[in-house]
Amino acid sequence: MSISKVAFIATVAAFLAASAQAQKSQDTLRIAINNPFAVLSNYDLPVDESSIFTRDVYDHLIYYDERAQRFVPGIAKSWKRVNDTTIDYELRDDIKFHNGDSLDATDVKATMDYAIDPKSKITFVANYNWVKEVEVLGPYTLRVRSSEVQSTDLALMSYRFQVFNGKLLNKMQDKADYGRLNPVGTGIYKVIQFDANKGILVERYDGYKTTPEVKKAGIKRIHGVPLPDRQTQAAQLMVGGIDMLRNVEPELAKALSANPNTEITYVAELNLFYFALDSQNLSGNKALSDIRVRKAIHMGIDADQIIKHIVPGGHVAEKLYADCFKATIACKYNVKPASYNPEGAKKLLAEAGYPNGLDLHYVVYAANKSIGEAVAGELYKIGVRVNVQATDITLYRRMLGDGKLQAWSILFPTGLYPDSSGIMNVLFTGPAAKYYNDPIIDEAIKLGVQEFDPAKRADIYAKAYDRINEMHYHFPLSSIPAVYVHTKDVAIKDNPFSTGQTFVADYAWK
Repeated sequence: MSISKVAFIATVAAFLAASAQAQKSQDTLRIAINNPFAVLSNYDLPVDESSIFTRDVYDHLIYYDERAQRFVPGIAKSWKRVNDTTIDYELRDDIKFHNGDSLDATDVKATMDYAIDPKSKITFVANYNWVKEVEVLGPYTLRVRSSEVQSTDLALMSYRFQVFNGKLLNKMQDKADYGRLNPVGTGIYKVIQFDANKGILVERYDGYKTTPEVKKAGIKRIHGVPLPDRQTQAAQLMVGGIDMLRNVEPELAKALSANPNTEITYVAELNLFYFALDSQNLSGNKALSDIRVRKAIHMGIDADQIIKHIVPGGHVAEKLYADCFKATIACKYNVKPASYNPEGAKKLLAEAGYPNGLDLHYVVYAANKSIGEAVAGELYKIGVRVNVQATDITLYRRMLGDGKLQAWSILFPTGLYPDSSGIMNVLFTGPAAKYYNDPIIDEAIKLGVQEFDPAKRADIYAKAYDRINEMHYHFPLSSIPAVYVHTKDVAIKDNPFSTGQTFVADYAWK
């Protein structure tokens, strides 16, 4: 290496170290925002980069502790199931919004009324429209009725409904502006600046009352800085303009970590990477309608080697045996997917009438192209010639709806709602259902949301997970950890409730 290059690296490293210390002394962490957002509301704009803020700006009535696998108090200090469609919530009486207003039952009702109003332009209305009505029984008592039996009502409440200041919300002509003009919550961080161009700046809320014994904010201020271009982000990290990048591509992460003042943190999030096949010959590849072919293809994938060598942060990844995680509510299975056996795979292909292999078009989410190419490489060894097409979510959904997918792998962030009902709805209802047309799975989806007993509910979903493995519809390969690159004085803590997600309150100084 030349003397000038050594000197340059040393200068940048020194500058970065000094800048990082300056930011630490000011107690402000700067995070690069990949896709700037103009609304801070999961109702109106449920995107990943705003969600890391909304979860700690707003609060929920209850939370689900994924480690203990139980629901715990939030804004509601207790709750009681009146019947299969009705739950009463008793709220805390000491919670104040960031603007000083006291929270009561009318705030919760106003928020939920907005979410379930057919006139509201909610992005994923099915997450909310199961609620039939919300009734205020007293200043701090609330009754929520569902339109039909919904055994996931508590789970949906703990992950989907975030509470707004109803006094402000009801005064707004267009309530969809709440997350843009008045993002006021009761969470551990309060918004002190929010602009799509300048970014979001939140500050630790010293009046936080909801779960102070559990949630701890380690950094005073978090600044989300809009920097859509990845190369600009990398340059800003190198010269001390920002302190953290999220969801970094493995190659870039490795290059940036060569700087002595940066490091990589891998967080074992519940991001599902699966390999799916068209079993109904919608896409015109008749071979895939033969279960022997699907089994052979799955037997040709060496998941252990892909996780070890290709999956970013594979050392913290979870090898999967079904389309769910250990932390997923009602995740149970008795049948595992086909084991790696390339010679057995070749024999099955020959038995099915494909001794010379077959051609396969494979669509993979662009961010995980390297994993898709590794899968293709494995399948080439058994005679399956794979054409890999990297795509974004929009094109994938279009191809899914048009019945043009032969094989596909899309990253599914199950940690945002780690319940088997959510996984089944995404993977096996709507446009996806026609690729399987399986009454056993359909029945499990129907019955699963009607059963309240946790053990019985898990048994119901086990029939679906087992059926998926038996019929070789999906090959559940691995979780995909989140990749963070940051200055060395930054730490990412485990979230107190989630085993698969981190939010701004989980970032700290070392």
